[in-house]
Amino acid sequence: MNGKKIYKFSENTLSLFSIKAIELGLTIFLIPYLISKVGLLNYGSYAFAMALIIFLQNVMNYGFNLATVREVAKNKKDKRVINEIFSTVFSVKIFLLIVIYGFLLTLIFLIPEYYSQKKMYFFASFLLIGDLFSLRWFFLGMEQMKFKAIINFFYTLLYLLFVLILVQNETDFYWIPFAEGMALLIVSMISFVMVIHRYQIIIKLISISEIINYLKLNFSAFVNLLLPSTFSIVAVFLVGVFGMPTQVSFMQVGVKVSNAFCTLNSILTLAFYPMVNRNKSIMFNSRVVLLTIGVILSLTMYFTSDYLITNWLRIETSENINHLIKIVYLLSPMPILVAIISSYGINGLLPFLKDKIFSYINVFSMLFMILLAWILIPVFKFYGGAIAFLGARFVHAGLSYFLFKKMKKSV
Repeated sequence: MNGKKIYKFSENTLSLFSIKAIELGLTIFLIPYLISKVGLLNYGSYAFAMALIIFLQNVMNYGFNLATVREVAKNKKDKRVINEIFSTVFSVKIFLLIVIYGFLLTLIFLIPEYYSQKKMYFFASFLLIGDLFSLRWFFLGMEQMKFKAIINFFYTLLYLLFVLILVQNETDFYWIPFAEGMALLIVSMISFVMVIHRYQIIIKLISISEIINYLKLNFSAFVNLLLPSTFSIVAVFLVGVFGMPTQVSFMQVGVKVSNAFCTLNSILTLAFYPMVNRNKSIMFNSRVVLLTIGVILSLTMYFTSDYLITNWLRIETSENINHLIKIVYLLSPMPILVAIISSYGINGLLPFLKDKIFSYINVFSMLFMILLAWILIPVFKFYGGAIAFLGARFVHAGLSYFLFKKMKKSV
């Protein structure tokens, strides 16, 4: 890479790192704070609701962070193409928001457990409306992640402000999703208007038939974005389906810690993705970086679990602390598994346009996790959920590696 490309890569990497660092700092502060205010039981109810909403939010991002990023990266200097992409994405998001909102309302009015928490789900749905105006895919494709970092900073400030004002006691747990949703809605709408003005975007909504055609053509990209990004969410949700809210709290905290240790690899995966799509010669170097960091982070997670949980969370009983420590121990291979998936799947198969193969891997891995969860959670509770989550990642990583190597031999 020449000096200009190195500078752009460094800028995007630092911007992504700042986003993840803010998210990590928010997690470190908010989880103990919220548990102390609303208790493990109510925090578990909140976590279960958010697992569903975040899954639906990922459905709304119909492969945009993969397929659309790839198209934007290749055509970022062509104003006509950018306008077409922008109009298509916005039209598809509006269509999906209407469908998803209908699905959510059906769940609330037909299932008593959801209806009893209707206020929380209504507030949480603001995240879906806010996501309509989210432009993460645009900033990734344009390799302008510094703007996303600024947006994320203001979102975090608003979210914290709302939480500190609204969440004061155990009965206030439904205000947590309100704080998240309202902060995202405000910041996303402001940034959306600013981007429209700055890049002189003219939005022209496309027809329903064109939307349906887009959904069909990009189904593989949708699966490839949805399933890997929602493995942990589905794992938390499944623990909630088969277990109690307190068990959901244990699972969610374990997943949050695991995700924190995967943060650096997630950043580098996103930073490398547009570059690898343009120049496949850097694929090997990106793989070395991702795998090395994955090994280091997995070892660090394993050997620091006890110290981390003991000094981070202030929970009533030593039994609950021990549960959390064991969950983190159990999930410690996650960083290296995520690094393998990033190296041989996202930055391996996808740049060679093997979207369909990768989608099969994702579907099989998700079904494997659901099957394991169905068998293990009723017996081992949240530990069963953690084992199912880990097992699915092993399958995901193994298939990504094997099929990438097989593809390379045939090229």
